[in-house]
Amino acid sequence: MRAGIQADDLTGGCDTGAVFAARGLRTVVLLPDAPLPAPPPEILVLDTESRGRGAVEARARARAAALRLASCAPARLYKKVDSTLRGAIAAVLAGVLEGAGRRGAILAPSFPAQRRTVTDGVLRIGGQPAGETAIARDPTFPPTGDRVLALLGAAGPHPAGLVPLATVRRGPAAVAARLARFDAVLVCDAESDEDLGVLAAAGERVPVLLAGSAGLAAALAARMAGAPARRAPPPPASLLVVAGSAHPASRAQVARLQSRGIAGIWAPADARGDRDAIVSELAEAARREVERAVPGSLLLTGGETAYSVCRALGAEGIALAGEVEPGLAIGALLGGPFAGLAVVTKAGGFGDPETLLRLYEACR
Repeated sequence: MRAGIQADDLTGGCDTGAVFAARGLRTVVLLPDAPLPAPPPEILVLDTESRGRGAVEARARARAAALRLASCAPARLYKKVDSTLRGAIAAVLAGVLEGAGRRGAILAPSFPAQRRTVTDGVLRIGGQPAGETAIARDPTFPPTGDRVLALLGAAGPHPAGLVPLATVRRGPAAVAARLARFDAVLVCDAESDEDLGVLAAAGERVPVLLAGSAGLAAALAARMAGAPARRAPPPPASLLVVAGSAHPASRAQVARLQSRGIAGIWAPADARGDRDAIVSELAEAARREVERAVPGSLLLTGGETAYSVCRALGAEGIALAGEVEPGLAIGALLGGPFAGLAVVTKAGGFGDPETLLRLYEACR
């Protein structure tokens, strides 16, 4: 197996795995507890659904996933982290390191294609510190704020340090030398895909864990595969949109669909109450609509929504085909009565206001 990836939610696992699939590498994302495929694919992503879990449980799930991946003898191990630092990242990173039996890691959450960068150890979204954006109101955003090194805290792996942009710009040898000297978790600045390419190259020189968003994963995929990345075609016609994310980006995208009279399944903009119950209701509504209308494809927005819909449809995972846009993964359901149904996944915060409308019109 070329690479094993641990992700804490389904959309994150898909957008990270999709960058490998886009270069022709056979890539599968599995839901928690799904059996490991035999033989394993070239790229295997395990979703642990630990984004909203407490630190102790998240760490245990990550450790178990790393051990499962190790049983497949991957050449590279990758820890997918949220590009806006949501979830128990410190605990999960520690769990993966424990399961993999490693201490050193490169941690680089930057995702330039989605305007997420790290400079001076501070996560920025669209050039603005993340703590000053809407993402800071998400309950899973770290209380330590947008300073990536600070989020490691007492629960994270140590020692830890910062690799400033000036060192990254000196090239892979400079970053690798720091890794070899400190045997630590190094939070790395990156403002561009070229910077992430340097970090991926440095990770090949020293046996460390690579941890990042789909941005660093894309740099790793480019080094693994000789084939160029290719944009996947849009999904088949008759697209059913299921949007459960409360993120303002997704709300704006749904509003554009509604302004055109396009029907879908989504939570009301003013939805209040139990979040789990709301997502469960959306998933059941999606299952009923799939059984009734048999759509050509699904578009699932938000990690909780994507996971709940896949579970409601009896799927064990998704076989990825690539990306229809940066951050929008496309593939087909694995297992269950709807195996083979085309599905696109999108994190709630990804995309511009026209993203969903653009995809809907492309597959008409």
